[in-house]
Amino acid sequence: MNDILSWILIGLCIAWGAQAVLAVVAQRKLAERAKNPQTDRFGAYRPTAALIVPFKGVEPALQGNLKGLFAQDYPDYRIVMIVEDENDPAYPILREAIEQYPQRNAEIILAGVAGPDEGQKVHNLIAAVEKLEADDKGEEVWVFADSDAVPGSDWLGELVGPLCQERTAVTTGFRWLIPEPKDGASTPTFWAKVVSIINSSATGYIRRDRFTHAWGGSMAMRVSTANEADLLSYWRGALSDDYQVTRMCRDLDRRVYFVPECLVASPVDYDFAGLCNFAFRQYVITRIHAPSVFIAALFINALYFLGIASAIAMLVRAQNVNHTRFAFGVFVLVFLANQVRASYRKRVVQLTLGVATAKELQPTFTLERWTTPVWFGINLLMLLRASVGRTIRWRNIRYRINAPQNIQRLD
Repeated sequence: MNDILSWILIGLCIAWGAQAVLAVVAQRKLAERAKNPQTDRFGAYRPTAALIVPFKGVEPALQGNLKGLFAQDYPDYRIVMIVEDENDPAYPILREAIEQYPQRNAEIILAGVAGPDEGQKVHNLIAAVEKLEADDKGEEVWVFADSDAVPGSDWLGELVGPLCQERTAVTTGFRWLIPEPKDGASTPTFWAKVVSIINSSATGYIRRDRFTHAWGGSMAMRVSTANEADLLSYWRGALSDDYQVTRMCRDLDRRVYFVPECLVASPVDYDFAGLCNFAFRQYVITRIHAPSVFIAALFINALYFLGIASAIAMLVRAQNVNHTRFAFGVFVLVFLANQVRASYRKRVVQLTLGVATAKELQPTFTLERWTTPVWFGINLLMLLRASVGRTIRWRNIRYRINAPQNIQRLD
């Protein structure tokens, strides 16, 4: 019996160490891709584009985001901004942006209130796409962005370029959450840093193949692809735009191509309640739209603590000196892997978002490097909490998600 237990503990330790090493490998591959951008390869493909951005309320970085959207280094694009109605606080700011950049072709669409079985964001996106189809101005590409992400000037071109590949149905970037101080504070909260770490840990698992998931805050597709697949049929009755786009790509048997250069900064100032609401919402949506992804995340986080527990058990039991040395060696391996992983992640930020952003994130990188069990534990608790329940709050609206295209607006 003791031998069986020893082998179980050894197996868990090996899995724990392998997990830490694989995380380093994933971040290293991402850093290499960021170091060698595909600009030369895809730089010639710059078709006419429509940039679609839904807005609701005033984000902390709204002014910076609008400046980035209107000042893209791209030859021919127009901006379509959508709000629910003129009472939205963002509406006058969007009007000012249009007046400030008269050289840019831009307009605002009033989408109206979503129905009782619609998500407001998806409802807004559908209104924009229907308007573009009615205008029929010949745009070849539709690009989607979020109102809380601040893009660089090359973002649009970098995102559109890889669509020249026939196998690529959708290109995507991803967000990097930047902790910002709350009003009156001098430094970001601990919880904002934890959210940033947990969210950025997903970047190492994003690929450029047909198993990658799209992110709606930085996403592009050819209009011909959207028409071929009937994009709106995937969005009707849905809460998540990007998971449905990912499903569309699976059905087409084409890939979602991740573009590291299109990582975008997204400022956050969460407290503990904000962290809980954000994590619960994201994980519930993931559990319902992509259960395999949710289970994998739950397994990875649970394995981390099973590995810690097994190594501690082997040290405490001390029945075999070789087992004790092995457990201690795994502890050292995981600790060193954590340091290397954090260094690669910092390198990714330097290459994609700039040295200044990396410097701003230094306290967050330090927290990631030295408190890995803490943020892993918080993430595991958030995942376990999201394992039960289907009701979430998003942009001050409560929804019940019965299925990917079966939701109820409860407010």
